[in-house]
Amino acid sequence: MNMITTIERRRGDQQMDAIRAEFGAVIAERILEAEAADFLWEARIRERYLGQHFDFICDDEDGSQDISRIAFLSLFDGVWYAGIGLVNGDGAAVDLLWKCRLESYFEAESAFIRAR
Repeated sequence: MNMITTIERRRGDQQMDAIRAEFGAVIAERILEAEAADFLWEARIRERYLGQHFDFICDDEDGSQDISRIAFLSLFDGVWYAGIGLVNGDGAAVDLLWKCRLESYFEAESAFIRAR
């Protein structure tokens, strides 16, 4: 059985175009910087589990939360990214630990494979 996956390139482009139209280019870039974890996580093409992340969170009743370290490969606004983020048990991005903006898919794939 063959599996074929397609890359949905337009989703990230459409999101950024809508933000630029509503707020302007300068504010859109600031929004992207502030919310990079969410945008890049939602635009991911591949992901790889790297292990549990243990952290003390004061507002959690037992002092811990189920958070995983995940390497990801994303295509957002026509640009390739590789990075490592923290993702909670519900599959939502919590924080961005590292990201790298790359010129091509092959560079991004290589950075994704090397991410630890």
